[in-house]
Amino acid sequence: MLVATGLAAGATTSAAAVLPLLVIFDDSLQNRWQLVTGGAHTDLSAPRDTGRLRGGRRVPCGRSISSNFNRTGQTVVFRTDAAVMLADSLPLSLSFAFNPAAWPSRPNKCGGASAVTRGSCSALFCVSVRRTGLADGDTAFVPLCSSGHRRAEARGHAKLDGDARREGWLQMDARLEAFGLAAPGDRDLGEVVFVRGEAQPAAAVPNLELDELWLSARRMPRAGEAPPSYGQGDINVVQRNWLQGVARSGALSKQGAERNSHFCEYMSSEMGHSHATAERPRCRMDGDHLVGRWMQTCDPRLISRPDHFAYGRALPPVTGWYDYRICYRQSATERLRTLQAISWSWRPYSCALAPVRGADFDAWLGGRTILFLGDSLMAQAFYALLFLLGDAVVQTKDLYGYEVANTTTRGEIAMDTCHSNVGNEGGWLSEARLRGGGRLVKILRHQDLFSELRGVDQAWWLPQLREADIVVFNIGHHYHKEDPAFYKYRELADVALAQLGARMKPTAHLVFRTTNIGHHACQNATRPLRSREDAWKELTGSNRIYEWRPPQRTKRGAGLGVDMFRDKYNWRGPPLFETAWQDAARATPRLAGRFAVLNVSFLDMRSDGHVATSMRYSSSRGEGGPQKATFPLDCLHYCYPGPADFWALALYNLLRNNERYARS
Repeated sequence: MLVATGLAAGATTSAAAVLPLLVIFDDSLQNRWQLVTGGAHTDLSAPRDTGRLRGGRRVPCGRSISSNFNRTGQTVVFRTDAAVMLADSLPLSLSFAFNPAAWPSRPNKCGGASAVTRGSCSALFCVSVRRTGLADGDTAFVPLCSSGHRRAEARGHAKLDGDARREGWLQMDARLEAFGLAAPGDRDLGEVVFVRGEAQPAAAVPNLELDELWLSARRMPRAGEAPPSYGQGDINVVQRNWLQGVARSGALSKQGAERNSHFCEYMSSEMGHSHATAERPRCRMDGDHLVGRWMQTCDPRLISRPDHFAYGRALPPVTGWYDYRICYRQSATERLRTLQAISWSWRPYSCALAPVRGADFDAWLGGRTILFLGDSLMAQAFYALLFLLGDAVVQTKDLYGYEVANTTTRGEIAMDTCHSNVGNEGGWLSEARLRGGGRLVKILRHQDLFSELRGVDQAWWLPQLREADIVVFNIGHHYHKEDPAFYKYRELADVALAQLGARMKPTAHLVFRTTNIGHHACQNATRPLRSREDAWKELTGSNRIYEWRPPQRTKRGAGLGVDMFRDKYNWRGPPLFETAWQDAARATPRLAGRFAVLNVSFLDMRSDGHVATSMRYSSSRGEGGPQKATFPLDCLHYCYPGPADFWALALYNLLRNNERYARS
């Protein structure tokens, strides 16, 4: 049982449940839930939300639910597309606020037996959790009551500041038994219902605001326990080491959460080392960052909102073919898996990684343009950087029609900083504009990129290349489809750099980002591997893990991978041949002093944090495609937030810590 011990005997509890497990709404309605109105006018993007960051700061792009009720009996219903199965009784946790003018008295405090009514609401507002299709007359309604003020995210313990208290956000935690869902067989939940009660003047038009609506627990699930899931059972069971805390020994535990000012910093290489007398030099990313270790820089049990913790903001609602890469929104177990993954940071032994600061990057970039050119992994680095830059980004645009020659159907879809098309990778061409006038441009290419690099003059993205001041590119894992043995890889590097160098600005810089390997059975990974060698050993049966053997062919001519069963996708191929780019740059005089390799091989250790089974929880389809639940396991792409953010952090440090990239 996850929460059975320690709960009061009544319908509600005054002790706030601390761990969101299955989320219905947190700044946006989750993908598996839909709004069904019963007469009330409801806005799912109201600007006044309960979330707070460290120090009580408001959450950028934070949103709440706002509903106006014109008459008694009107409802707001949230319905899931598949019944939520519960092995244990969990509290329904929510934050709510109201219009005091229409609600003359404060809600009663929660605790003890509550005035539960069936078929109607005798209070000002009531809430219920029920099976889909259950009639209102058979529904048990519990009056909204106050368990106290909502607690802020900061270190998991700090309370809201005075301003947030004055806004009137209150907390309610109601046990499912209160709604008549006592037996395990009854716990197939399909709807959460809010209703205007009879204890209000008929002429009143009360407003009810809701936020952070979820099923939660008062402690972390343990291995073998069953968190709430959609359908008959969970796809990815809770692993033994999920949500393990920071080790009892070491700098973190010795300094403690309250005394260590860096406690629970995302991607902090200096976490737990604030006692050092001298600040370490910044990593120049010339290889000085590659020797180090992954260390747990936050206790995942203190993280309730992954997006708030990682990005200091609320991620927008995400739809599209790849919406499931926001993994923590897909299921309870995916949320737990993400919390564990984002608690780890890379600490180089000889230097420090500067954290991403949006305002600093904006000032450094000025009016210049950075072009990202590559496949979906490069697109992930692009969006990770946008999320980390936060309010420094004022607008993103997806531009369509540019990838087609001689077309007149060109246009754009413009979005503010609180919206994103990351679920569709933004299409072939995307642009983000920063406050200082700088631009980040993303060109998404797959196998077509190789022929385009051999003839850049015919590439549709030539205008964007000529405008760029810094070009970041990668070839990636699609190459093996064109040249499985990698016989022509060096020739491609020579031709591509000659073409790019001749067509870029004479002052523009070119950065090649290396390719990371994937990890089989990544759904079972609970922490980073101890070394890069450990990751590579899983992909070959040879003792010479960095030695390349061209794919063999069967008697029937079918191609086999380097190791047919261990490296069936040839994941080792690209990184084994990428030294060709440095060699080709030395043979390209135009690029003298303007070419660099951004080596991100330290991420090879991140077998955790992959998308893995996240798509299996989706009930939707891609555009004209199959059910996402049938998609193969993805052990190459990473979740947001997650290890993909270190691609952005590495690039940030390369650009900011080397004078040659400064504005002239």
